[in-house]
Order: sequence, then structure tokens, then C-alpha cells
Amino acid sequence: MKIKFFALLLLVFSANNLLSQSVSNNNKFQKFEDKNGKLIIDPVIIESYLRQRKQNLQIVNKKNIFRNTNLVPVQLCSNGGFEEFQTISNINYLTNFEYTITDVQNPIQCQSVNQTANQSIKQYNPADFGLMASTVPSNFLDEYIGNINGFDQYCTKLNFKDSGTTMTMLQAKRFKTDNENNLVFNYKAVLQSIDGDAHKNEQPYFKARIINNSGTVVSEFCLIADTQNCIFTVAQTLEAGSIVLYTKNWQSGILDISSIPNNENFTVEFMTTRCGLGGHFGYSYIDDICLLHSNENLQGSITLDPLYKICPTLPIQICGSFTIPNSGGIVATVKDITLKINDENNSTVYTTTTTSTLDLINKRFCFNLNAANLTNVLTGSYNASVSITYNVTQTNCAGTSFNGATDDDANPGWDIWFLNCDPTCTTTLQTGILYQCDTNQNGKEIFNLSNLNAQVAGTQAGLTFAYFNNLADATANANPIVAFQTFDSYTATVFVRVNNSATCFKIIACKVVVKNPKATISGILNVCSGPTTLTSSPGVSYLWSTGDTTPSIQAPNIGTYSVSVTDSFGCLATGSVNIIANSVAPLPTIIVTQPTCFVATGTISVTSVASDFSFDGGATWGTASILNNVAIGSYLVKIKTASGCISYNNKVYIVPYLSSFPTYSKVDPVFCGDLGSITINDAAPFYSFDDGLTWVTTNTKTNMPSGSYNIRTKDNFGCESNYFTVVLKGDFLPDPTFTVSQPYCSNTGSITITTTGAVEYSFDGGTVWQTSATLAGLVSGSYIIMIKNAQGCTSTTAYVYLVDLEYSYPTYKIIDAGCNKYASIEITSVGDQYSFDNGATWTTNPIKGNLVGGESFQILVKRNPGCVSYATNTTINTYFYPLPTPNDYSVILCDNLNDREEIVNLSIYDTNLIANSNNYTFNYYTTRIGAENADASLKINNFSTYTLIYNINKVYVRVISVNNCFKVVQLDFDFLITPIILMNDKYPVCVNKTVTIDAGAGYYSYLWSNGIKTQKLTTSIAGLYWVIVSEKHGSIICSSRKDFEIFASNFANIKNIDDQDWTDIENVITVYQSGIGDYEYSIDGINYQDSNQFSGLLNGEYKVFIRDKNNCGVVDKTVFLLMHPKYFTPNNDGFSDYWNIQFSESEPNLDIKIFDRSGKFIINLNGLDKGWDGTLNEQLLPSADYWFVVTRADGREYKGHFALKR
Repeated sequence: MKIKFFALLLLVFSANNLLSQSVSNNNKFQKFEDKNGKLIIDPVIIESYLRQRKQNLQIVNKKNIFRNTNLVPVQLCSNGGFEEFQTISNINYLTNFEYTITDVQNPIQCQSVNQTANQSIKQYNPADFGLMASTVPSNFLDEYIGNINGFDQYCTKLNFKDSGTTMTMLQAKRFKTDNENNLVFNYKAVLQSIDGDAHKNEQPYFKARIINNSGTVVSEFCLIADTQNCIFTVAQTLEAGSIVLYTKNWQSGILDISSIPNNENFTVEFMTTRCGLGGHFGYSYIDDICLLHSNENLQGSITLDPLYKICPTLPIQICGSFTIPNSGGIVATVKDITLKINDENNSTVYTTTTTSTLDLINKRFCFNLNAANLTNVLTGSYNASVSITYNVTQTNCAGTSFNGATDDDANPGWDIWFLNCDPTCTTTLQTGILYQCDTNQNGKEIFNLSNLNAQVAGTQAGLTFAYFNNLADATANANPIVAFQTFDSYTATVFVRVNNSATCFKIIACKVVVKNPKATISGILNVCSGPTTLTSSPGVSYLWSTGDTTPSIQAPNIGTYSVSVTDSFGCLATGSVNIIANSVAPLPTIIVTQPTCFVATGTISVTSVASDFSFDGGATWGTASILNNVAIGSYLVKIKTASGCISYNNKVYIVPYLSSFPTYSKVDPVFCGDLGSITINDAAPFYSFDDGLTWVTTNTKTNMPSGSYNIRTKDNFGCESNYFTVVLKGDFLPDPTFTVSQPYCSNTGSITITTTGAVEYSFDGGTVWQTSATLAGLVSGSYIIMIKNAQGCTSTTAYVYLVDLEYSYPTYKIIDAGCNKYASIEITSVGDQYSFDNGATWTTNPIKGNLVGGESFQILVKRNPGCVSYATNTTINTYFYPLPTPNDYSVILCDNLNDREEIVNLSIYDTNLIANSNNYTFNYYTTRIGAENADASLKINNFSTYTLIYNINKVYVRVISVNNCFKVVQLDFDFLITPIILMNDKYPVCVNKTVTIDAGAGYYSYLWSNGIKTQKLTTSIAGLYWVIVSEKHGSIICSSRKDFEIFASNFANIKNIDDQDWTDIENVITVYQSGIGDYEYSIDGINYQDSNQFSGLLNGEYKVFIRDKNNCGVVDKTVFLLMHPKYFTPNNDGFSDYWNIQFSESEPNLDIKIFDRSGKFIINLNGLDKGWDGTLNEQLLPSADYWFVVTRADGREYKGHFALKR
């Protein structure tokens, strides 16, 4: 991390005075580098540097024309090839473009400047050195790129290698006429990449942008020098130890102008800069605006197919197309394509990255959209948008970034619209489009909108049509276009409402397009070498001013040539170029073969048609176009045509052989003392990690301490690569801290590094190290300080600036006034005496306190005997404010549920904390520290329903005044136990009786729900009741409430008793009753049960008891369980002389029939009969088994048998 310390202003006295007015004076805090990229810290050298730069700028300015008027806007593609010039004072200047130069405020990376270009661009002439913008021949030999392979004769170059100003900005004023969506161009960039923290966010860059008529940037992109960006090619040689990057192929530049209407002016800007410190260069080439010659670009694109889905049958497919950007041999891959569906409120209702088809060959995609993906498929309306992002598959290309793209709408109006989707409303619509040629060039034409009807609805009958300017009006059927047959309009969207009935209508968006194409002519506008070919922009038919009707013609002479081009719509476009007089032949095109590891010389071959050739700047001429065995050095190549035209020199360099840089990967140390490693990725027999001093056969070196290493490779023939510097991280120490003693009046200053733990110190960015933490004898300038410990680890760099006291303004800091505090000024510049009143009085104390807002001071610093600084004016703008004066407050709370917690509204106590509480803000916290520090994590946000716990019963209140001053006070809460009422939840009351309820003795007050205020309540009425009892604790009364129920109860009414008898021991009695009581049951009057059933009973007589549990009474009833004897002995002995059903007398209606075992009827008895005596017709029957059938009154029937024994 680079740290800037501006102790004093750096050389302001020279920077602002020496720079030309054409350069912005923003270098007050600027740092400067020499051509080797080293910071200039000597003020004498800086002054010389600025003086030389001023002289260079004056020379450049003399060669330029400065305009006093702004550029006139022209059609989008006018002179897009940079081929047309106008002659002013016998010098040719490029038309429709101007430039300006400026410095950019640090850090500069990708910064724009808002200036108006006012300098004209000269036609190429190698004698014009130092031009910040110029045209160059299309076959210009760049030092790094080689032949730039531009188009036609010229392209434009911005900035240059040895420029003295940071930025060149090319500017053009344009307007579009034919609904163009993009401004396209071709560019190449040469940018020097710089390592180190000193250049963080200071890399050279190339930038392009579009600014609309209101000054808003609508599209831009920026390319910076980044060694990790694989679109760049790395130059074979280093410049001042730094890498030079360039785009070998032309790159496609694409700027979005779709938001700018036809015929509205806008500005196009291209910027190229040096690095932010000036020592490292950047320049660019631009050619053929409106004609893309390259498929290499950083910008992807994606386009949705129009949908226009009205009442669609779901699912539907949403499809589109996309592009895959590539540059420098690096091809992007599709990371994801995202579909979003937004509803009429622009809320996203569905998003997905799952395509149904993705065709990477034809670059098409589709998504399926189902009914479940939409929230309203009855009346809803939706728009679709889609975006694409890209990946880079190469692992060593972290700096390569391809820009994603978005299409935010498939078509005008709603993309999907469930509009009147009734089965009876079946009108179907298609979008339509009308074209008109712009006959008067004003961007507007007359349209008959009824011509859309057939396109929109076809031959469907019974329809009416209305036309609207916007969707809202079309939907509301308001403000229709009345003069629809003579609709005067620019290119626009209109909305057609098609009505079938009052409730059946559909709406669709259509386009009216005003066509106003412009013709362009490309070609070399120079006939010095003979006729030149001029080519028109594409069309259907052509008519040249020469009478030719072909796309291209031969132009033999100077003068103006024009062409009229008719497009497929029948619209006519015209264009013209002017070939001006020129005695200079086009720059020769050259092929250079450089020396190799085995051949020490090169070859220069001229491919341009010419009669004579020179390789020494015209000193000698010959007819041979090839120069062989060329030694290392520079050569000036020019040609002479048959007509006697001589070209400018084309400078060619033959350079010593050096193979490309090796590529590498590394593992940095992660802490001080740790070791790293470097791996050379290129396959080779030999590797060096010390700049060729030693060679090894393994490509990885481990156990390497922090530091810089120059890596190389070598082949079996001894040919070495260029070196590449790899830095293993070592700046693990903290940023250095320091104090300074500024120089003054011929006395030198010093810097003392105060960071502890260091053993060595550097004051020049690590070039020289010393063991002393102080460097004395220093003059004004900038110094880069670093520290190193015993393990060799370093800190990052910090910049320290020294300037002579007499040429500096004192530095100071203001301690602002505020809450319970007055302001003060502390002068931080070192001095012997200090003045706060412009020298009227002096003091040795650098601090002046007890200051209030509105006071102004003139600060001076003096070093004895009489060296005085410039005066600095400052004003106190802050004021003393008293603190609030709140007080602590204690609160006693009744613990209403006796659960040791209470919910409290803390704000109700605000008035107890401070008077006039409405003038303050109150914030509540759980700790005092939290309140003092306004710690959001400890703030009580639910203060109106805050739960207090008995052992966490303190709240800290931050009382804040209108001036934001605060004081913290404490709210204490103590809990009192509320009365504990020992009562039941329910009480019975017997019918026609009363019950008395006791709330307990000893309370301060009682209140029953019926208004009674005594300890006891007596009532005969059932219902829901409550009682409130209170205890008094001084002035605090705590109350508790008990809710209870009095319910009615009564004795039972036995409705029925069911018995299951005729067994010996398994008889059952079930009793049924009615009543409002809670009952229990018994058959002995002693032992009661909750069940109404008794089982396992012997036959016999039972009394069943039902008792109300609430003591409201007992009822009983006798029941008999019947059983028959197994035998009887009718012998008149008084025992078992008769057979009958036991207890049958309890059922008088019992019907008993007896049969012998053959089924013969013997006798019929009832429940009151004495029984059968064993006779039939007074005759004794024999001993045997007899059968019986018993029928009870309810119809139940029982059968059995018994024995008669004699």
C-alpha cells in the first residue's frame, strides 16, 4: 500500500509557473519520474524537468493550430477513416477531430477529464516531433508492434513514448441519423506496465467514452496496463526495467449510443495516458470509426428475440442470440445466462440460469417459461430481460476480463401480456413497422398509421383501430393520435389498440422508422503514386460524380469525388471526399526480418510499388527493394514513385536477438521469514533464477527468501531468453512512521523513522540501506522511506516531502470545538516560535486553545534567528456546546406475574431523567460502555416493549441534545412481589343453594367482579368471576387478579339401569342418569367409582348409589340380577321343592315356559308364581333334564336347562 504524506506542498512555486496554459495546473501534489521510472526528488532537477517540459510544449504548440470555436457536429461516420484533411497555411489538418493535452490528478488510473479539445491534428510528417496527437501512415512501423497494419492511408496516434504530458484526448462532435445503436472503431494500445506500490492505481490506460448532449456519460470502457491481462503481447525488451504490453491485433471498440436520439449532438472522446508519475509511457492508434475490421474485443453482447406474447399458451420459449468476446488469442467462455421476468411493478417474479437449449456453435439460447413461473396468468403483464457473463479458462490470466452484457427488454410494450384472455376475445396481433426516407434531412417524416392495420391484424374482420404515443394511454384508451393518417414523427414506437368490442381489445407496439443513411467513401486519398481506388459504403445502387455506377472507382486526380448510394428501402445517401494536392508518396510498406540466435544480421524488404528505393534517408537511391545482411541499428527507408513523388522516411530498427520472456508461477512467502518458490512454465533445457549467473535443469526453485529474482531460459544452442523480474513478497512489516525536521534558510532538514523493530532503513525506496534511523542534511524534495528487520523483511513505502520553511505554508491541525469542549489549533510544522496573528505576537507554544467558532487566524512559523514561513489562514468553524444535565432515576415495579420479569416501556421515564425532555433524544443500552460508545450491538431497539429481568435490572440511557452532545445516566428497576392469591380455579354451587368464596385475609383492598369489596363473596349464581387483591408498599400498590369460575351442580336423576345377568359371577350393572353435577357411583354406599358400570357381580339384589362429587346429594335404586337354579328336589322336605327364577318377583311380567327335553310343553309361570313343583297334571315327572325359555318385559329372551332329582 502506498502512503502519501503531504507534510508540505511539493514545489508549488515552480510547477504552477512553468507549465503551459494548455496543461491543467493540477500538479500541486504531483510526483515526477525520470525516463527510467525513478522518482525525481532533487528540487533542482524537478525545476529543470518542468522547464524542459514547458519548452517542449511551447515547441509543440507552435506547430499546432488552436481553435477559438468549438467543433461543429457532423454525421456519425464523417471522416471515420481519418483520411480527409483541410489545408490551412499550406499545412494539412485532419477534419472533424481535435485534441487537447492535460495532466490528470493522481491517482490517474481510468480517470476522465472534462475539457474541450481545441487543437488541430496535422497530417503525418516525421519532421514534426513531439506531437501529442497526429495521423500516422497505416503501415507505420511501431517500435513494439511492427507494422501497425492500419486501413487505407492513415490512422490517428494519441500520445507518444517520450511525451511530457500525461494525457492526450481526441474529441469529435457527432450526431446519428439512421437509428444506429453503436459507435464502433478499431484500436491498438501500447502501455508500459509498472510493478510496485508506488504505482498503485497509476498505470497507463486507453479509454473511450460517449457523452450525450446534457453532459452525461452514456457509455465508456477503459483498458489498463496489466501483465495478468492475457490479451496483451509482451514486448521482447524491457524499458527502464519495466514491461511493455501491446495489443498485436486491432481490437474492436464498441460504445452504446442507442439511448441517444437521431439528430441529437453528442461527444466522442478517446484518451491515452502515461503512468500517473510520468515516467512510464502509453500511446494508442485509432482507425476507421464505423467500420469494424477486427473480431477481437472485450465486450460481449446478448439480444432477446422479440416476444409480443398476448394471451400466450404456456409454456413458451424465450430465445435469443449472443456473442463470445475474444482478444489476443484468449477466448471467453459463457459463465451463465440469466433470465429475469419482471411484473408490472418491475418486481422480479422469476429468475433462472437453466436454459432449455444452449447452442455454442450458432450462439443461440432458449429458456422455457411455465405457468408456475408467473404470479398472474389471468391479467398479468411481464417484461423479460436476459444477461450474460463470461469466464476466462486460462489460469494465469487474472487480469483478463470480458465484459458481460444485458438486454433489458425483448420488445417495446409488455413482452408477455394476459390482456382480455377471455375465450370469446380471440383477436390475434402481430407487430408491424413502417419505413420512410428522410427526404428533408430533419429526422422526421409523415406516416399513415392505418397502413399498420394489415400488418397487425391481417384479414380478421370486425375490428377497429386506434393509435397512441404510449402504452398507458393505449391501455386507458385516452389521448389517441387524432391525425393518424398524417402522423409527423421521428423514429418512434406507437401502440395500436385493436378493438373487437367494448370489452374485447388487444394492444401491440409497432415502429415507425425514419431512414436517413449516410454514404461514406474509403480509400487512400493520395494520387501521387497514380490513380487511387475509392470505395463506397454498401448499397443497392451507386452513382458517382464521375458517372460510374460501381461500388468502387479509380480516382486519377486531385479534387472532390462524391457518390449517391440507394439502399434496399429506396433511401438515397450521399457522401464525398476531397483529394488534396500532395507531393509526398504514401509511406512505404516494409517487411523486416530481425536477427536470430544464429544469424546476426537482418533483412529489410519494401513491398510498396515504386521506381527507386533508399535505405539511408535519401542519401543514396537504387532500384532494389530488398536490403540484405543488415547490421544492428536504425535505417531510414523511403521510396520514389514514377511521377517523382518521394515518401517520408520510414524508420526501421534492426535489434539484437532476444527471445520472449519466460512465463512463470510463484508461491509467495506468507509471513516474515517464510520461504517461497518460483516455477518457470516454459519448457527449456536450462533455467536460471539469477539473471543467467548460474543455470539448472529443473524449472522450479524452492526455499527462496523474499526478494527480486531475474529468471531466464536457455536452449541447447546457448540462446538465452530475455529476463523477467519476479518479486517474492516481503513487505510484511507495518507502514513506517516518522518525524521530520524541515530545511530552512540554507539549513538542511532531516527525517527520522520512528518504527520500532527495524535494523535497517532506506530513504530512497530501497536502493540504499543504512543502520541509522535518521537521515540528515536533506534539502527540499521527496523521499521514499522503508524499513527492514533482521530477517530481511521490509515494509511498504511511504512518501515524505520536505520543502524549505521559507517557501512553505505551515501545517497544522484543528481540534474542533464541540460538546463541552472549546476548539484549539496545533501547529505541526517544527519551529522555534509560532504566531497566530500574522506575526504581531510570537510564542514558543505551538498550541492555541479555548477558541470559539468564527474566529480567524494567520499562522506563521519561525526558525531562529529570522527564517519565517508563508502565512496560512484558517478559521474555526465549530462551536462549544454544553452537555445535557440528566440525572439517574430509580423505579420500583410490581412483578405482576411473580415471574421475575416485566415488559416495560422505557420511554415513559424520559421526563424523570431531564427537564424539557422533548428537546432531547433518548437511546437505551444494556451496558454503560455501550451507551458511551453508541454501540449498535448493545442498543435496546425494542425500548417500548423491553423485558426486564430481576437480576438484569439496569438500563443505561444516552440523553442526546439537538447539538448531538450526550450524557449517559442510569435507570434502576427494583421488583416487588405481587399478592399470591390461594384460590381454586373452579367452585361449585348446588342448585337452590349458595357458595362462599374466600380471597384470603390481610390484603389492603379487595374487588370482586360483581363490585363486592369484602374478603369473601357469597353467591348462588354460576358464572365467570374475578377478584383483585392489593398490597400497599408505601406509595406503591401492587395488585394481583384471580380469574375463577362458579359452576352449578345438583344431585343425579337415575334414568335407567341396564343389567347383564344369568351368569354365576360375571353379571354386569350399568346405570344411566341425568343432571348437571359431576357424579360418582357405588353399589355399597361406601366405595365409589367414576365409572357408571359394575362388573363381575354375583346374581342377587343390589342397591346402586349415585353421588354428586360437589356434595349436592346422593340417589339410589335397587336392582336384581336374575339366575336359575341348576336343579331342584321336589320331595316335600321343605328344601328346593319348587323350581323358579331367582328374584323373579322383582319382574312380575316375567314369562317362564318349561319343556321336557323332547320339547313337550309342561307349564307357564310368571314372575310372581311360587314355581314348578315337578308335576304335570298332578303326576310326578321323573328325574331328568328340563328346558326353559324366559322372556322379559323388554323382549329379551333367555334359554337354559336344569335337573329334576328325586
